[in-house]
Amino acid sequence: MIVRSPEGGDQAPPPERYGYLVTYAVRGESGVRRAEVTVLPGYSQETDIPRILAARLTGRPADETSVTILDVRPV
Repeated sequence: MIVRSPEGGDQAPPPERYGYLVTYAVRGESGVRRAEVTVLPGYSQETDIPRILAARLTGRPADETSVTILDVRPV
């Protein structure tokens, strides 16, 4: 779908979701982990990635301090 801006140029709509390959460390564990995280505009953003990973690990997003992000790359 093409969206026409008021200025007359054509713009593609923003993607419905963004995927990231995240390298991170978990406090108290040796080594690093990698995970693919999808961010949905309007619901979450890049700054939510530690909470998303903590929720996957412990079931509690509040444990985000146990996750240290080392690298984030778009997929």
